[in-house]
Amino acid sequence: MTDEQTQKWIDIFAALASDARLEIVRMLAQRKTACQEILDRLDLSQPAISYHLRKMEHAGILIKEKSGSRNCYRLDERIQDLINMIEKEEYR
Repeated sequence: MTDEQTQKWIDIFAALASDARLEIVRMLAQRKTACQEILDRLDLSQPAISYHLRKMEHAGILIKEKSGSRNCYRLDERIQDLINMIEKEEYR
């Protein structure tokens, strides 16, 4: 594994190492979600939500999409596959 690949793994796992960010990931594992809906569902300020979303977007966990005037987020397909695999293991 190259140093660049190692850093990418570190970035992903560091970005997931937060209760708030894991809760956002669990929401997004169900469907694409607007930023406002994430804000409405979590007991965090708008700047805190934005911080968490940026951190995960930078790590390649999330994809931001414009939907009219709203920002929506979805999980990167590789992360979605990882979540699906983890959830499958939980029910064994």
